[in-house]
Amino acid sequence: MEPNPTADAPRRPRAQRPHDPAATRLLITDAAVRLLADKGFPGLGVNSLAAAAGVDKQLIYYHFGGLEGVVRELSARLQGWLGEPLPARAGETYAAAMQRMLLAYARVLRQDTLVLRLLAWELVQPSPTLELLETTRSDAMVGWAHGLRARAGTPPAGLDTPAVNALLMAGLQHLALRAESVGSFAGLDLKTPESAARIDGALQLLLQRVYGQPR
Repeated sequence: MEPNPTADAPRRPRAQRPHDPAATRLLITDAAVRLLADKGFPGLGVNSLAAAAGVDKQLIYYHFGGLEGVVRELSARLQGWLGEPLPARAGETYAAAMQRMLLAYARVLRQDTLVLRLLAWELVQPSPTLELLETTRSDAMVGWAHGLRARAGTPPAGLDTPAVNALLMAGLQHLALRAESVGSFAGLDLKTPESAARIDGALQLLLQRVYGQPR
């Protein structure tokens, strides 16, 4: 029997790619973003994340200490997903500032599927991980609008402005979630640009009635 030179030859170690910590962290967090956008939080686990990133799951523990560390890293990106902080404008009234902020928030909700996923899973599947994201998302919202709010004019007297703004933001969030899931609400087709324009117009009307004409 002839010898098999391939079988008899000493095995050579598989070439290893140089380990770039920053690139590996980015690879893992980008994969987590994709999983969240595609499958929501039920699809985000250490094994599924390692498979999506194409890395050994031990690297998730090494770089992040586990899934919670990945979520913390994602939390740091939340303000970036909202966009650039809203700039303050000298002499802007409170009514004008709130109108600008809420219209900008409506645009974010319509354009970013991931933000909607986070909102949806916060409602239906509470967990310590989601609580962490909710806290960080709230902080990101404050940072996003901080300059605008800090320099806006004084709110009208006698109004519970935090409650009013919370109600309006909740309405925008619910309509955006319905647009993504069912596509309509109360007879309004939420999938068309015309419906978005109608909602924006109604929002401006409500703000004018509550806070006055923006200037």
